[in-house]
Amino acid sequence: MEQFIIYPVLPIISNIVFYLILACFLSFIMTRCLTDTILTNNWGILSESLFRTILNMLEKFVDKKATIYLPLFYSLAVLILFSNFLGLIPYSSTPTVEIILTLTLSFTIIIGFALLGFLTHKLYFLSLFLPGGTPILLIPLMILLEINAYLSRTLSLGLRLAINLITGHILIKVITGFLYIGNISGNLNIIFLSLGLLFLIILFCLEFLVAYLQCYIFIFISLLTLKDISLT
Repeated sequence: MEQFIIYPVLPIISNIVFYLILACFLSFIMTRCLTDTILTNNWGILSESLFRTILNMLEKFVDKKATIYLPLFYSLAVLILFSNFLGLIPYSSTPTVEIILTLTLSFTIIIGFALLGFLTHKLYFLSLFLPGGTPILLIPLMILLEINAYLSRTLSLGLRLAINLITGHILIKVITGFLYIGNISGNLNIIFLSLGLLFLIILFCLEFLVAYLQCYIFIFISLLTLKDISLT
């Protein structure tokens, strides 16, 4: 799978870093459009829509006071979204299919929230790992289970993003290769070839939806973690 191969573009920059920098550049352009007083272009409308979505998620799933974290979640959402979309361009690379990158993002967010919880609630933060009303004899077991659940959420946060994008890209690649080989070998008639192309177009459109949904899910789970800490 060529798009998953890491190779140098410049002496100190790989293809993954290059597309990540490109996603950051597009994010900067989108943020600049948001600062305009009159949104007269598609970039501005898209930026405003995403901004309102993240703001509503913060107010609905966490608290209105949590809107101070809007710049963090907005920047993170835009970066992930453009990284996902860039991978749908033929012969490009997808930064968010690299598990080391997605796990770094998830661990950074979770560890940052944990530090925020300690600074805000001091030792009361540890009540996050002990549900109320737990019998005394079950306290050690419940603490271990809650810590395991907290770490599992961190792993799933990063792995879900990468794995869903990887499987979608592989499926598109397999179907494209199947149609190409069947066409040049003459084993596929025009009917099966047309149906295959139609299915490929539908799958490609579905990948656009998956790219957005995985960004939404990443932000949503991060917000739930922030909510748990804020209510500790």
